[in-house]
Amino acid sequence: MIYFITPDLNSISGGNKYDINVLNYLNKNYCKVVNISPSKHTSNRLLFYLRINRIPLHSTLIIDGLLAFNLSNIVDKLSKKYKVILLIHHPVSYENQKNGRIEHKLRERKIFSKADKIISVSNSMKKVINKMLNSKKNINVIKPAVDDIYRNQLLNNKNSKKIVTTGSIIPRKNIDKCIDVLSKLEEDWSLSIIGKYDKKDTYYKKLISHINNNNLHQRITFHNLIEDQDDLINILKKSSVYICLSNYEGYGMANVESASLGLPLIVSDLPVFRENLVGYNRKYVDINNPDSIARAVKNISRVNAYKTAPIYNWKDVGLKFKKVLYG
Repeated sequence: MIYFITPDLNSISGGNKYDINVLNYLNKNYCKVVNISPSKHTSNRLLFYLRINRIPLHSTLIIDGLLAFNLSNIVDKLSKKYKVILLIHHPVSYENQKNGRIEHKLRERKIFSKADKIISVSNSMKKVINKMLNSKKNINVIKPAVDDIYRNQLLNNKNSKKIVTTGSIIPRKNIDKCIDVLSKLEEDWSLSIIGKYDKKDTYYKKLISHINNNNLHQRITFHNLIEDQDDLINILKKSSVYICLSNYEGYGMANVESASLGLPLIVSDLPVFRENLVGYNRKYVDINNPDSIARAVKNISRVNAYKTAPIYNWKDVGLKFKKVLYG
């Protein structure tokens, strides 16, 4: 029996979309997979651990890396009872620090070392994981796909001067630097920020203060989380440039989705973006130079250049996942 231990898949993220599509493919293709995820309520955390402990001996556990980090205190026990496969979108230890938090890296090293197999979503993350291990493991790279709905769409952005970015409103995403870029552009440029946020959050409050100090409140729109994919695509199609100035990403699915629509991309110069945006219309930038980024926004060609990019569908992803499970 196979058990897929994931975060709460009701919340929208690139990682969750990946997990959902893999789960659906396996269950539709002769692999019975039971999904186990923790409740949002901390009072049920113990029940989550107890449920995992009741899994029959010698079962296969696929554990999303985000949860694996939280299960580090019982990883020894799990590895002795089950076949453990880790799905690492990106190591948690690099979430907020460029070189990784040492205590988190040691914790993840222990977890990664105990796994029977590791799956990651990019060659860039494979290199990062291998550097964290005492000895190299055979890490399988299975890249995400792009939903069919993002292909063969007609953009509605003629004469548009709208910038768009998507992702949770957290420091790693560098939304403040996107705001800096907008402040360097003429007043007819605007910025749409699509992603989950909490008005009580310190970083969100910092962004609002930054917007007000630069008198940009009429040129910036926070859309919060958009659950309807058609609504999301309609906003993207009316935009002229997609921007992502993240410090760190495991893959960057939103970038590839936007590029698949035909939007030109302005992105951080990260190894993973160098890897997965080949064939798309993109410009790599120094995130600490807002004047240079603003020029790139104005000058980037609006000609679509995405037909040479590799095309993956979720069937391909699921099939590769199945081969790792049974291969």
